[in-house]
Formats: sequence, structure tokens, C-alpha cells
Amino acid sequence: MSSIPRSLEVPSSEPRLTLMTDRSTQLMRDGYQQPPSRPETDLITACARTNIDKNTENKIAALVESNIDWDYTIERARQHGLLPLLYWNIRSYAIPPAVKNSLRETFSQNAEFNLLRTKELLLLLDLFESHGIPALSFKGPLLAQRAYRNVALRQFSDLDILVQKRHLRKARKLLLLQGYKLGVELSWLQLRFPLLSQRKDNILVDENRRIVIELHGQLSGSHFQFPLALKDLLPRLQTIYLGGKAVRSLPPEDLLSYLCLHGSRHCWERLLWVTDVAELVQSNPELRWDLVLKQAEKLGGRRTLSLGLLMARDLLGLRIPDDVWQSLQIEPATELLAIDLQDSLFEPVATEKGISYWHQIHMRMRERGSDRFRLRLHYYRRYLRLALVPNERDHALVELPRGLSFLYYALRWLRLLNQYAGSSFRISKRNADSR
Repeated sequence: MSSIPRSLEVPSSEPRLTLMTDRSTQLMRDGYQQPPSRPETDLITACARTNIDKNTENKIAALVESNIDWDYTIERARQHGLLPLLYWNIRSYAIPPAVKNSLRETFSQNAEFNLLRTKELLLLLDLFESHGIPALSFKGPLLAQRAYRNVALRQFSDLDILVQKRHLRKARKLLLLQGYKLGVELSWLQLRFPLLSQRKDNILVDENRRIVIELHGQLSGSHFQFPLALKDLLPRLQTIYLGGKAVRSLPPEDLLSYLCLHGSRHCWERLLWVTDVAELVQSNPELRWDLVLKQAEKLGGRRTLSLGLLMARDLLGLRIPDDVWQSLQIEPATELLAIDLQDSLFEPVATEKGISYWHQIHMRMRERGSDRFRLRLHYYRRYLRLALVPNERDHALVELPRGLSFLYYALRWLRLLNQYAGSSFRISKRNADSR
């Protein structure tokens, strides 16, 4: 196995939080039947942490010796961003040599890529600084260092960099001059007047080196806001060392709030995001919970914070002080939502979640009326776009010349009218025949 440079490790001798025991409540659990789990997903969940206690160690040992489908295990761990931790936590067990060799190779490649991306991140932060652009990295290698204490243990694919919106155009130009290309085409408004655009990031790629940059002008989209701008954060940023170099970092309290919002915005579809929350809390025993709770109340993020902590507690055994749970005053509806999200975490890969699913789940996550109104507007616009904008099925009906492409809009309405009116007629006919 390739050794990990010690310059990118942080001593792990700091004390960890004293953790609370079992769940403080079993609200609404009466009669609830948890879906049966597979040993493969149980193994992934047991390995989704950097610190393994004796009980978890025994569980991993028993699971490794059971009839594990290793192909399925590796594929699901990859989907959840947990291949490095899977290998790290089972490398000393007697597993099939081909499996161990494959995981070892993947781990080494991930470590190599992460080191490459870390080096590139440091160069870009210096580049922006030299051009008078304050910039902040808040995930990727910085999160791996801050929460996992080792950049090789977190699987990530892009570098997230936050700049002020007024610097977005200049920062994008600098990246283009470095050989990056736009990964997603931007509209004229987004290119010329980023301050007026609602887009939260620009995607730039270096295909040769497989580096993706997400250049953010704000931390989250307008429909699922985390309303803290870089200019507000700058006075309270902390300095940490990454690869031996001092870089700006969000305080752990702000980072925890952001991670919980980010995971909630993506409906906690990846176990990695739950691990991020658990690792950050455990790596920061000095965490100011009073500031975390105060900010959650101020930003309308109490439910998203509760969801992140509930997921980390139920899935990974995270324990936090009792008074924090009491202060959160978690509603039964929020706890039920956490259960729903946990149950869907390892659903079959082919399971598709449509726009109505996201709409419903997101509405359950917001406690403020203004945030719920903003979400409704966002989804109503998406529904309208789905209804109006022609898709591949419409284009497949007939091939029109470019000058007549506007007719696809009329074709779409005719196709939908035929599809849904025909479906309604068939249902009515079946009901009539059954009488």
C-alpha cells in the first residue's frame, strides 16, 4: 500500500466528545418495521467512520466472514463515496485477495488524486490572492483535513471555491487562462452580469488532469438558501494548515451548519454526507454548540441541522450533549423524515425519484414560511418548464428543420394531451366495464 505523506496528516491525539448513549426518544416508532438490510450495506455503514470502537470492530469482523457479495459492496461503497474508508477499516481482515488488491489499488489512486487536487487547490488560492480575490475552499481536501484528519480518507471529485459574486467573472477568467474550460455553458446574463444571476456556481474542468472546479458565488442556490455571503464570513474565518500551507477555513460551527444544509438539499442520498457531519463533530470537541444553535435559528436551518445530527446519530452512533437535543426541540415530523431518509439510503440503484419526491421532501425540511414559499416558486417553475419545454420524445416524433423548431412546443402539447386524455379515457372505460 502506498504510504500517505505525513505532511497531510494531523495528529489524532486530541480528545473526542463524550457521547450520549442510545436514542433519547422513539417518537412515532410504534408499529414501525425497519426494512431488512443486506450484510453488504451493514458493512459499508460500519466502515463509514475513522474511529472504530470495539462493538463496531466485532460487527465488521462478523460481516466480513459472512457471505458477502463483494462486487455489490464495492459498487455501493463507490456510489456513497466511501471506498477509502471501506478499505481503511477492513484492510487487516482476511478478505479475498482479489478484493483486497482491488480496494488497495483504488485507495492508492484516490490518495494520489487527492494529493494532486490539494496541490492544485493551493496554487489556485494563491493565484486568486495575488489578483486581489479573497477565496475560500470549504469542501474537498479542506474538509478531509479538518474532519477526517487525512486527505486520503475522503472520496471527492471536485474542488469547491467560494468568491464574492463581484469577483466571479474575474476569477472565472483566471481559471480559463490556466487552461480550464467551462463544463456547463453559461447564459449571456450569467457570463456578463453574474451579480444578477441566480446560478450559484460555475463548473470548470481540466479534462487532462481530471480536475473539476466548482467556482461559487454563493454557498447554495436561491431555492434552498444558506444566506451567508463571503463578505460576512471573512471577519471570522479561521486559519488551518493544508499541505504545510496556511489557508482560510470556515469555523467548525459554520461548516457544520453548511454540511447539514448541503446534505438536506440533496436529500441525504449519500452516506458520505452523513459521515462528514459525524467526523466534523468528533474532530472538534471544542465546538460551540450555542453558536451552532443560534445560527440555525437565525437562518431557518433548525430542521436541516436536526436532520444531519439525527442521521449521524442513528446510522453512525454520533453522540452529542443531551442539552443540545433538548435545545433543538426536534418535532415528531422531523424525526419521521429522518427515518424515511435512512430507509431510502440503500434503495435499489434503479429506483428513480421524480420531481414530486424532491418537492415533497424539501418542503418537509423547511420551517420558515418565506423559505417554503421560495421552494414552492422554484418547483412551480420546474413543473412549468417540464410541461412546456420539448424533450427527446417530442423531437423523436418528427424531424423539423431548425427554422421550424418552435413547432416542437405545439407538438409537445398535442403529445401530452393525447397521452393523458387517452389514459383518462381508458381508466373511465375500465371502471364502466367493471360495474
